[in-house]
Amino acid sequence: MDNPQSKEIIADIKRHLAQGDRDLAVDMIEQLLPPDQVQIFFGLKLADQVEILENIEAGEAANILEFINDEDAASLAENLEINALVEILDEMESDEAADLLGDLTPALRDQSLTRLVDSEEIQSLLQYPDETAGGLMTLDFYGYPEETPVGAVFQDIHDQPDRDEEIPYIYALDHDGRLTGITRLADLIRAHPEQPLQSIADPQFVSITPEADQEIAAQLLNQYDLLALPVVGQAGRLLGIITIDDAINALEVEATEDILQSAGILAKADQQAVKSEKMVRGSIWHSLSVRIPFLILTMIGGILAGSVIGVFEEALETVVVLAFFIPAIMNMGGNSGAQSTSIFIRGHALGQINLPNFWKLLLREIFIGLGMGLMVGLLAGAVAALWQGDLQIGLAVAFSIIATVTLATGLGFLVPLLLNQVGVDPAIASEPIITTIKDITGILIYFYFASLFISQIH
Repeated sequence: MDNPQSKEIIADIKRHLAQGDRDLAVDMIEQLLPPDQVQIFFGLKLADQVEILENIEAGEAANILEFINDEDAASLAENLEINALVEILDEMESDEAADLLGDLTPALRDQSLTRLVDSEEIQSLLQYPDETAGGLMTLDFYGYPEETPVGAVFQDIHDQPDRDEEIPYIYALDHDGRLTGITRLADLIRAHPEQPLQSIADPQFVSITPEADQEIAAQLLNQYDLLALPVVGQAGRLLGIITIDDAINALEVEATEDILQSAGILAKADQQAVKSEKMVRGSIWHSLSVRIPFLILTMIGGILAGSVIGVFEEALETVVVLAFFIPAIMNMGGNSGAQSTSIFIRGHALGQINLPNFWKLLLREIFIGLGMGLMVGLLAGAVAALWQGDLQIGLAVAFSIIATVTLATGLGFLVPLLLNQVGVDPAIASEPIITTIKDITGILIYFYFASLFISQIH
């Protein structure tokens, strides 16, 4: 679905919900394909998402939750009415339902489990960590006693309700539930209806234990070119299967995590998450103790900047108009420095900026700062010259802005890197430090160029 079309649908759904036409909004969602449903769904605010999930057909709601990441799905689930949540969970595959329940609060998980139709099956899956084969397996498989005639197997499959899962293999089991052989559906079709399942099932097969790492399961599926991998207990009993699509998804997640960890990004993200949690939800005293020192630093910087202006008091008395442009020059430096800091913090968190490429990117940012300074400085200088009718003042303003913006842009990259290296949170400390340096150096730069170009203050 293209972007303009999705925006139009989102706007229509929002309008219907605002007008109380919930059924129309739900109907629009239900007519879309699952990937498009998710795309539209994320364009809505949380309250609208919850309203849609609580009123859409439970199977459709289950598909939406299965398509989105675990964290978002859990956040949505915790905002649903318990009855709606249980209906959705009942429509999910057992492994998907277990994954979602595992991310909920213990109280909500226990409350939901007591109402689920397949609560025992899902409870059995919850005992396995997410990263294991047991956490990845599904209980939705086709297993029959090994003496079952092929015709009876077909009849049983035919009599069962529609299921979303494919039928990759049929599993032959002994009287104790131990896996004794596997056959493909194609082999079953070619067999005589009265043949026992055991006669066509291959007794040689690959399996995995539930405690094994899910990455090993994915490797086995790939190595033996399988559509599903049986998960067996210590006694050889068939516990469940891992389908190739679930394994691929798990492998993609693991590969992404490995890449991020090798780059050091996950560790940084975790540290930033902890710092953010403390700043947002920690004690008031913690926030004060972290933030006040940098505000004091800014105040000291302002006093020092004022003292620098005092040194040039005679120049200001000689050319009073110089004072008019001090705020503009200081603000330009502050804004450009803040922009660079924001770019650095975001790029560093995403792994786009690291020590090996930092100096190259710093040089790039300085050139960008020079370009911005030239464009803004020349414009401001022209305005100052025309306003005051004095080319010398225009030159002083222009060169001051060029130098201040270039310096502040470089500092905006350099300061947060140095703070990161010494373990200080750049989100809190960068701007006060840059502001202090910028205020003092901005004044010095301005009066240097003023003394250079304006003859009256020599």
